[in-house]
Amino acid sequence: MKKKLGYLFLTITIVVLMLYVFRYKRPLVIENRIPISATEIVHIDLRQIEHHLLVDAVKNPFKYISFESKKEKNTPSFNKTIEIPRNLFFFTNKSNFKAAWFSNTIKITDSTEFKKFLLQKGFEKSTDKKLELFSKGKVVIAVSGEDVLMVYKEQQDISVNTVIQSIFKETNFCKKDHDLLKLISNSKSDISYTNLDSDFFEGDFKKGFFEIRGNVHSNLFITDTYSEYSKNSVGFLATKINRYHKLFKSLLSDKNKRKFNQFTKLSVDSIVNNWNGSLVLGLKAVNTKIDTIVTYEYDDDFNKIEKKSIQELKIPDATIALGSDASLYEYFYTHKAVQILEKDTLFVSIPLYKMYAQRQENSLNIFTLKHFDNSLLKEKKYKLNAYLDIKKYLENPLEFSLIPVKNDYFKQLDKASVNLTTHDELLIQVSLKENNRNFLGQLIKP
Repeated sequence: MKKKLGYLFLTITIVVLMLYVFRYKRPLVIENRIPISATEIVHIDLRQIEHHLLVDAVKNPFKYISFESKKEKNTPSFNKTIEIPRNLFFFTNKSNFKAAWFSNTIKITDSTEFKKFLLQKGFEKSTDKKLELFSKGKVVIAVSGEDVLMVYKEQQDISVNTVIQSIFKETNFCKKDHDLLKLISNSKSDISYTNLDSDFFEGDFKKGFFEIRGNVHSNLFITDTYSEYSKNSVGFLATKINRYHKLFKSLLSDKNKRKFNQFTKLSVDSIVNNWNGSLVLGLKAVNTKIDTIVTYEYDDDFNKIEKKSIQELKIPDATIALGSDASLYEYFYTHKAVQILEKDTLFVSIPLYKMYAQRQENSLNIFTLKHFDNSLLKEKKYKLNAYLDIKKYLENPLEFSLIPVKNDYFKQLDKASVNLTTHDELLIQVSLKENNRNFLGQLIKP
């Protein structure tokens, strides 16, 4: 009896191992999926991502099991309408592909239910020749027979129909030894990116954090000696931006310029012309200040009654250093953005907080405390260095915050950092408060 049980256990183990190997250890499909005209590629290893979630579910079953009774709904299941591939590619060519990213084609298992699913999710249907197009914002999903491809447009109003038609008819694809596929073929990461400029990034969902590492050859950031953040600070950013780079120029759209002018009464173009691109932002802490506000009321006999109320104010201990000679200070002073009031030199164009200004030989410093704090300024060479202690910030956030402090997913985060060295080595890390589970599993099933 024991021998039979032993053979049964061995047989089950072998079967399970074979199924595991068959599903997760088979080579990825690389060839005949990317048009030869592509210049940038993103590769997503869906099987590996599925494996992360499987392991997380086995280790944390109660995160994935719901004991609440669910009412049956007549809603089509996405997983049952499409054949989920082992891996997925997105590619583009900024010259030919209209500033949009396209996926490789995927097979539909139930065309009717798939289209029904898209309509229920708010996609709008249109047709172009034999194509059925489902659009929602910047996303377009194109259906041709039993094939589907996904499109992400960088600008919502551009038309990509002609490109979609050409991709469905494509016959000339990249081979495995193509320059764009060599690094991706050897990558073991969850996500990888490459282009014809030899940039290569890899991204992985690890236990407790997500990481992107690789090399980027771009002149958006300039090598120089910059400040280094303090580990005790809440947030920090130091870099020198190439003001003539097309990406930076694209951010200075007429719409953004108008918004900035309305808020500050200053000209973006004038600031940029008097700035050398060097930028240091430091948020050392968020301090709480208690003010007592005294008001007066009168009773029916016109007796004066004093009333006191307590007001809690959150003041950032923040520093901004803009690289420049005297010209930037002079521009701000001439346009009354910098004013001298009661012997204090103040920057008054951002009226959210009381801000001081100080001109130095190579920079203009703007800060919220009366004395400029030099403790953050440690010299080190790199192109970009940024850091944010999200957990610490959320414990005492500012009233006027650019960070989504009420977002449930954001509340799970601990820290985030970006570093680009002088040798173009990039490292981005985002960590979670709970570090004993896979990053992706926590985001999907907190």
